[in-house]
Amino acid sequence: MKKALLSFAVIGVLASSASADKYAGEFMYIGAGARALALGSAFSAVSDDITAGYWNPAGLVQSRMKSVAFMHSERFGGLISYDYLAYSQEFNGDVYAASFFRTDAGKIADTSNLQWYDTGSDGVFGEDGTGAPGDSGNDDYENGSNPSGTEGNGEWDPGEELIYDEGRITWNSASDNALYLSWGRSLNDRLSFGASSKLIYRKLMDYSAWGVGFDVALRWNATESFALGLNLQDVFGTYMFWDTGVSESVLPTAKMGASFVWPISKFHSVITFTADGDFRFEGREFATQYSLPEAGISLDTHMGAELLIKDTVGLRIGSNEGNMTAGLGFTIKFSNHPVSLDYAWLTHDQLDSTHRISVGVGL
Repeated sequence: MKKALLSFAVIGVLASSASADKYAGEFMYIGAGARALALGSAFSAVSDDITAGYWNPAGLVQSRMKSVAFMHSERFGGLISYDYLAYSQEFNGDVYAASFFRTDAGKIADTSNLQWYDTGSDGVFGEDGTGAPGDSGNDDYENGSNPSGTEGNGEWDPGEELIYDEGRITWNSASDNALYLSWGRSLNDRLSFGASSKLIYRKLMDYSAWGVGFDVALRWNATESFALGLNLQDVFGTYMFWDTGVSESVLPTAKMGASFVWPISKFHSVITFTADGDFRFEGREFATQYSLPEAGISLDTHMGAELLIKDTVGLRIGSNEGNMTAGLGFTIKFSNHPVSLDYAWLTHDQLDSTHRISVGVGL
């Protein structure tokens, strides 16, 4: 265990000195399952259901039942739709899962074919290089640096009026897709190991990109009530290659967490407290809770608590990077198959709140 943690730490230090594209992997940090999201996305040490394929694949061994799960949400007032679909099952003592994620921004207008009045930056027809400053004949004219001005240059310049013509507007789409293929194995009664390979496809208007990545994870039950989780996402760096010849890379993220379970047998209930920290090495300063700009390291925190009553009703509350989360869930038996329905409410300090619903079925 100590050697594994030391290896992860070394990789993280090496990653902090490498270069990458900030936020290139942001769409992969949204999460899976309304239960985990209601807990503030603090799930790497809990990871006891099918969504462990995303949060911590080492936790897949905690739920060996063949399962399927689905989640849908409309983010930020319906601007972006987000879908998640997963399947897991045990095979020869190990547990395997396939998880598919899709983020869709819907139809986007392409106005690059609109025409404009080529009047120069002053927006007024006239002849460059004549007249007094500020009138129609003094469009960006500088005798030494720009003797020809910008009027009639065949390029759109700030200040020039666009000619609105719906016939010249085309519509296209933008989406991000990721397929996780995950595996979990118990190393002993307390320690489990897992990994996920990721295949990524991104589309932006007429352009597209393919990418690959890899996650490795550990989960350790220190006691019957206390567990630790570690998921090193994008462990070797995740690379995406656009058909334009441009490439993007995502540096590793070390997702570390702890959970504590407190059974209350008198009321047939269980309380779970959980907390996670996401350590990134992309040099984030403003879009994170805590950062060390000199080292290029940032930290985002996640916390949550769940009250599970008679293994049927779950009440949850949490904090996701300082934003409040909450939710509830129900689990019932239908034809001897457990069916769970979960809801999560996520606030945002600048955008609209997000509502997410997920369904899980044990087969």
